Amino acid sequence: MNSYLLNRALGSVNPNDFHVAQTDRLVHSIEPAPGIRFSSRKTTAPTDQSEDDVAPLDQELGAAAEVFAHKSGVNCLAVDQFEGRYMISGGADPSIHLWDLETRGSELEHVHQACASVSKSSHPDAHTHALTSLSIYPFDPVPSTIFSTAHDGTLKLSALQSPAITPVHTFNLDCTPYSHSFSSNPGSTLLVAVGTSERSVRLVDLRSGLSTQGLPGHNGAVLSVAWAPHRPHLLASSSVDNRVIIFDVRRGGHNSAIATLDMDDSVGLVAPGTGAVPASHESRLAFSRDARAHNGPVTGVRWTSNGSHIVTTGQDARIRVWDAGTGANTLVHFGPRVRNSSTSHLAERAPLLVPKGTMNPGHEALLWSNFNEQDDRGEIFMFELQEGTFLKRLRVPGIMAGSQNMRGRSSALSAARINDLVWRGNGGSGEGIELFSAHGDGTIRSWASRDPDGEPDEAETAANADRKRKRDVLDEISRGLLGTDQPSLQL
Repeated sequence: MNSYLLNRALGSVNPNDFHVAQTDRLVHSIEPAPGIRFSSRKTTAPTDQSEDDVAPLDQELGAAAEVFAHKSGVNCLAVDQFEGRYMISGGADPSIHLWDLETRGSELEHVHQACASVSKSSHPDAHTHALTSLSIYPFDPVPSTIFSTAHDGTLKLSALQSPAITPVHTFNLDCTPYSHSFSSNPGSTLLVAVGTSERSVRLVDLRSGLSTQGLPGHNGAVLSVAWAPHRPHLLASSSVDNRVIIFDVRRGGHNSAIATLDMDDSVGLVAPGTGAVPASHESRLAFSRDARAHNGPVTGVRWTSNGSHIVTTGQDARIRVWDAGTGANTLVHFGPRVRNSSTSHLAERAPLLVPKGTMNPGHEALLWSNFNEQDDRGEIFMFELQEGTFLKRLRVPGIMAGSQNMRGRSSALSAARINDLVWRGNGGSGEGIELFSAHGDGTIRSWASRDPDGEPDEAETAANADRKRKRDVLDEISRGLLGTDQPSLQL
C-alpha cells in the first residue's frame, strides 16, 4: 500500500485504481469487533413504552456484559443504499429496530441504541409473528419507508419517523412469505416480488395496492427472489423444488418463466454457428421443467452487482456461480467447508456478494455464513467469486462447539447461528468497511477492517522475504564454490 500511496502522489496511479486497491485491502482485513454492540434497551424509556419494546434489562451492566438487540433471535438485517448510515433489524420477538450507525464515530468500544422501534405491543398494525425479511425503499436519500414480511402472512410498508416506526399499509398474502425483493434499478416497475409457501412468486403492485398477481413455474415453496440489477423486468427465484427460474414480468401467466438453470449444463445457451461450441452441440431448451440447479432445496439466489452472474446456494452444501447471459454453470468449486443443512423451518439463506468495483477485477469475493443445525460454530467464509479460492475464515468470538448455556440466556449454538449478513462502506471508522451479522440469541455482532498504522502490507512482506531467500541461496552457492563454511560478504 505504501507503493500505491507514493504512486498516487506522483500521479502514476489513477484515483479509481487507488480506490479499488484500498477497498480490496480493507475487505481482506475484516476482523471481529466485539466492542461494537447493539442494544434495544433504552436508557430513559418513555412511560408509555411496553416492556415488549425493549430487550431484558439483565446482562446489560458493565462494559464486558452481553447486550441484546432483540428479545429473541435476530432474523434479518438491511442497510440503506445511499450513505449506508442506517440499518434496520427484524427479530422473532417480533419487532423492528432502526439503528444510526454513524453514532459510533471512530470508537471501537460503542453500544448502539435503537433510534426507532415498533412491536406488536406498541402499534396495533405491527407484525404479530416473527420477521422473515426486511428492505429499505432504495430511492430516498434519507430512509423513510421500509418493507417487511413475517410469518403472520403479510407484507407491510412502514414509515420511519423517529422515534417510531409506523406501519402505513398491509398487504395480506394469505400464505407464509419467506423473502421479498424490490428493484433499485431507476427504470424498475413498482413491483415487490415475494417468495412464499405457495408455488408461485407473488407480485405486489405499489401503485394499485393489489397483491393478486403471481408468476407460476415452481412445484414448491419459493424461498428466495432477486431482481436483476441491469434488467428491471427480469426476476430470479429459487425454491424447495431444487430449481432456479428466471422470469420476465412483462409476460403473463406461464409465459413469464423464460429460463431455468441446469447444474449439468456447463455450456449454456449458445447460438449455433458462433464457433463457441462444436457444430454437433445441441443447445438445451431455455426453460425446462426437468432442469435442476441443486440436489436439494435452493435457499438463496443473488445477482452480481453488474448482472453478469447469478450465485445460488442449496442444501446440498453447494454454492454455484452461473453465467447470467447463457445460463451456464461455471463449475466454480468452493471446497468442502460449505455447510447449509436442512432446518426444521423454511427460510432464505443467501450469500453476501461484495459489489463490483470494490475489489480488484476478477477477484471479487462473496461471504457465506455456514449453517449446521447439529454443530454450528459461528463461521463466516470469504471466497473468491470467480475461482472459488478460500480467502479467509471469520469466527464469532467466544463461541466453541459443544459449549453449554451462555450467561443463563442462550446456548452457544443459538449464539453461533448467523441468520443474515449485511455490509456497508464509508463507515464511521474512517476506513470504510463494516460487516454486521444477525444471530439466533438476539445479538447483532460487528466486524470491522483492521489496518494498523506502520504494519507492512502483504505485498511488501512477500517481496522482502523473496529478496532474503535469494540472498541466502547466493550465499550458500558462494560458500560451496569457496569450499569454506564461512559466510561470504553480503552483496
